[in-house]
Amino acid sequence: MSRLFTPIQIGPITIKNRFMMAPMENGLAAPGGFVNDKIIRFFEERAKNDVGIIITGSVGVSPEGRGLPTQLSIYDDQFIPELLKLTDAVHKAGSKIGAQIYHAGRQASEQITGLQPIAPSAIPCEILGNNPREMTKEEIYEMKEKFVQAARRCVEAGFDMIEVHFAHGYLLHSFLSPHSNKRTDEFGGILENRMRFPIEVLKEIVELCGDKVAVTIRISADEYLEDGLKFEEVITICQKAVEVGAQAISLSAGSYDSVEYTIQPMFIDQGFLVPFSKKLKEVVDVPVIVAGRLNSASLIESIMENSDADMIAIGRGLISDEELVIKMKNKQYDDIRYCVACNQGCIDNVFQGKGITCLVNARAGFEAERNIEEADEKKKVLVIGAGPAGLEAARVARLRGHEVTIVDRKTDAGGKFDILAAPPEKASFLLYKEYLINQANRLGVKFVEDEVRSAQDVEKYNADQIIVATGARQTLPPIKGADLDNVVLAENVLDGEELVGESIAIIGGGLVGTETAKYLSEKGKKVTIIEMADAIGNGVGPTFAGHLFEYLAKRNVQQITSAKAVEIKEDKVILEDREIPVNHVIIAAGYTPNNHFIDELKAKYNNVQTIGDVNQPRRIIDATAEGFLVGATI
Repeated sequence: MSRLFTPIQIGPITIKNRFMMAPMENGLAAPGGFVNDKIIRFFEERAKNDVGIIITGSVGVSPEGRGLPTQLSIYDDQFIPELLKLTDAVHKAGSKIGAQIYHAGRQASEQITGLQPIAPSAIPCEILGNNPREMTKEEIYEMKEKFVQAARRCVEAGFDMIEVHFAHGYLLHSFLSPHSNKRTDEFGGILENRMRFPIEVLKEIVELCGDKVAVTIRISADEYLEDGLKFEEVITICQKAVEVGAQAISLSAGSYDSVEYTIQPMFIDQGFLVPFSKKLKEVVDVPVIVAGRLNSASLIESIMENSDADMIAIGRGLISDEELVIKMKNKQYDDIRYCVACNQGCIDNVFQGKGITCLVNARAGFEAERNIEEADEKKKVLVIGAGPAGLEAARVARLRGHEVTIVDRKTDAGGKFDILAAPPEKASFLLYKEYLINQANRLGVKFVEDEVRSAQDVEKYNADQIIVATGARQTLPPIKGADLDNVVLAENVLDGEELVGESIAIIGGGLVGTETAKYLSEKGKKVTIIEMADAIGNGVGPTFAGHLFEYLAKRNVQQITSAKAVEIKEDKVILEDREIPVNHVIIAAGYTPNNHFIDELKAKYNNVQTIGDVNQPRRIIDATAEGFLVGATI
């Protein structure tokens, strides 16, 4: 048997396998931090699918230290009864559960808590632009007691493990880091002083808990900031943590000021933390847990077989596929719905105060409402369009027992997946394409190459239900000269249909325009982005934005914002205030639905539903949700 499925002892508890659901914010708790049915169902679903131990997202130990309005809290005894409902549900479903206790520190916001954030030093968080104040010594000792009392409540609430949050720029980590701790007293300066407060917190929690629960820490192996906490000091901190009683070390990375290393987008390498866990195992004698873009079964198995870590912590991968552990145990590798590291449904939503969803899993966050049940009446279902919306609708409808046929004008199913994955660092979108096509083939969905242009074209399929998922197409803006031969659409460049010269202007600096700029600048082209808004990158999530701007800057992509193109000529683009000499102009300025035959179709048939971009051009996450919901209700 693979080591992944052998038990592991952490302090007083035995965990049935080596899979931990990593602590990740989910935005599902009730306002104020109370447990509700939604968050119970979310964790319960993972527990019944064989995850060894689930660690909650951060649980606030003090009111001013809560980072989100819908984040679990444990700063008062009133939270214990509801937390007991959560731990009982997870235990009954077959898993153990741990609480990650934390204080957001300089990464809290007065907008959320109504209270000024506190920190080791009065240094604002760059992402939040907040105004923290420096803690007094008295407040430091008071905060230590708040952590200890939170640990006491964790025990009373039935948790099996307490994970003390030493990572991600939150309060304890901000004391450890020279980036955020500029104090000159006994809590700042040299490492011994910077780790004094976090280690004292940990030590007292260990003393309180005894052998009642396991006590561990989570720590950033590297803060990835020039003046931040580095691995050499992290090793010393971990050794000291073990000395005072930590029974396992869980490795993560980064802080809000380097947030791309905390919730890693697709441009961060898979398994980038494994070298850190391997090294840490050599210097501590407690289990080492590793996380960080572990969205490959072979990678997960190799980490364990090579003893590079003792446990695997997976966050987004268990959001994208709640059955990941069972599928790996049964070697159903082609059935795994891997996280693509887009961050759109999870952390982007959470940062906006919403509950999580998932681009590849429409059930995530809706475990009670969205389920696939066998249909009472089996139907012949025709899906027009083999993009993400159509493929997801076909998958779900087939699971319900319907006979499903997909028609598409192209032999290669997938819609715009290949275009989406063409720019640098976007290839992981193809993981979802592969999953959807694998599932359709495994389930016996019939694929037909056919272009539907009118209602008459669907007669031969004799369908009981018609689902239209024909997507959207790029449009030309009303600019004089937009019909010239040197003007091309971004999608036609990304799919290789159009070749362009050495000097290019891209009209439109949104998602499509900026990704096209990355694609062409990587090929050595001279690229200028022209955008009407006052900034490019509208809609780019916080974990991608900084990297995008850095990428474009390194490749000398020029950005002209608050600008309007008034005419295109064969050798230039004319703006209101200047002219840009170019060989080609690429349009990335809008989409329109491919819905030209829908009114005719609905007039002839009363069994027509539309999903995805054919309703309104949006993102794959919307296509997935609509495809699932239609497939689940036919």
